[in-house]
Amino acid sequence: MSKILKWFSKGRRIDAIKMLEPHLNLTFNSVKELHEGIKFKLNEEEEESIKHLKKAGELEEEADAKRRSEMRELAKGVLPPLSREDLMNLTDSLDRIADGAKMTAKLALLISFNNLSKEIKDELLNLSNLAVECVKKLVEALSWMNKDFNVTLSLIDEVEKIEEESDEKYDLIRKLLYNSEVKPSQLVFINELARGLETITDWCEDTGDLARIIIVTASEA
Repeated sequence: MSKILKWFSKGRRIDAIKMLEPHLNLTFNSVKELHEGIKFKLNEEEEESIKHLKKAGELEEEADAKRRSEMRELAKGVLPPLSREDLMNLTDSLDRIADGAKMTAKLALLISFNNLSKEIKDELLNLSNLAVECVKKLVEALSWMNKDFNVTLSLIDEVEKIEEESDEKYDLIRKLLYNSEVKPSQLVFINELARGLETITDWCEDTGDLARIIIVTASEA
């Protein structure tokens, strides 16, 4: 048995990862709803878009409530102090992802995609897809933390690769926007939307880094 598995198997420590599962699901679903909202808006299906974008905000609020509940549980001393602090940081980082989805969804509700070229629309959808895929890989990685740390680390590497691809996609969208005939006000909003999507992948990478630290600490225990 690996050191990490032994660490998570002691007493109630394994509960910490299980406790995160609802939060993980809420975080993923908030980003998924954001993506669906953007997709419908790009297809000019405004009513469906609004429904999904508002749902993204509702899920963030649920995730925030879950975070507060998790904090109370961790404060009870279920884990050793260092590990408790790391896991609290992990929970905070997950909440930032959901919050990013909520803020980006609010922005998407205000934006008009009229007069955007097909190329810009396609790349926005691609970037949105990357955000979903990045969160999906992160959730999968964290779900493996109490089973096999090698799988977790491998998935975290995939998260980093998706984040790098997201950076490149955001740079491409900016170039397309600045070379387009989009009105300045619309350009600013579209750029902020793209940056919001890219920032979600940044938070995924940061959360993966925190998980990596927890694994290293546990392996050395």
